[in-house]
Amino acid sequence: MDKQKQKVSFTNEISRMMFGFGDSYSPNPETVQLVENITLGQLRVIVREALKYSADGKTLKGEELIFLMRHNKHKMRRFVKYLHNKVYRSLQHNNIGNVNIDVKPKGYLIQFIEKIDETGEFTDLTEMDEVKYERELRADRISQALNEEQYLEFCKARTTSFCSKHITMRNLDKLKAWIDPDLNSQIIYRFEAMEVLAYLAYQTVAEIVDYALLVRMDSSSGHDPLKSLVGSYYSATMFSYAQKFGASNLDHSRVYNGQPAITVSEIKEVMRRVKSPQSGFLSFGGKRPETHFCFAL
Repeated sequence: MDKQKQKVSFTNEISRMMFGFGDSYSPNPETVQLVENITLGQLRVIVREALKYSADGKTLKGEELIFLMRHNKHKMRRFVKYLHNKVYRSLQHNNIGNVNIDVKPKGYLIQFIEKIDETGEFTDLTEMDEVKYERELRADRISQALNEEQYLEFCKARTTSFCSKHITMRNLDKLKAWIDPDLNSQIIYRFEAMEVLAYLAYQTVAEIVDYALLVRMDSSSGHDPLKSLVGSYYSATMFSYAQKFGASNLDHSRVYNGQPAITVSEIKEVMRRVKSPQSGFLSFGGKRPETHFCFAL
């Protein structure tokens, strides 16, 4: 079993994802390994928790995983947008013309979300997704510092995920073996469950990078009164004045000259802050569930 664990790894994919989310062109290998371990650990927690809602306790479907996301409407909306876009891509791939983008397609998983959406807030996509906007802003600023070759590499990194572009059960086998390497495992993973797990893994890496950059901001911003403004931590900590306005000899391996890759200590600080109770948090002596610390939920 240990040997099989070593064979299955997503370090290459995670390294490219981290670059696409705002890390340096060449992320620290030790940091990438730590991010992989955190992501894998959280996915296994999610699987264990989701199986509690399974009818037989061993068959994992998409519904159980989506049900765990119900406490965060913003992340649920992001997932709904992902599902819509996936259907659109499928229609385009099958050469179905005249696709009306104003008509939101309803797949199997969206129909389930509508069933548990008592207030309609999960499928209300009119509100701006600030996190998504800030990530796109960051990507735009990074791309401005790249030449054509570097930009193409950045685009590839931005499209890297835990599954291929056209999802099939075969290309999800690696993800399944990564999450559950036990050949004698009794868990049955449905196709849609693997799709959701691939999405949750991707979002986990994205959030870890987001928080790592916030940690870096806190260590360097001092008492900047503007640091709490929405979006400011991306532009303020990642781009110097010179880079914004066309300085020469830009180092594309860093977000701006002099900024190193995300370090192991910064990731550990992220986990410390996530695990430690915040000031004013009332737990009433109760133990928070493991899923409380899962970035994707």
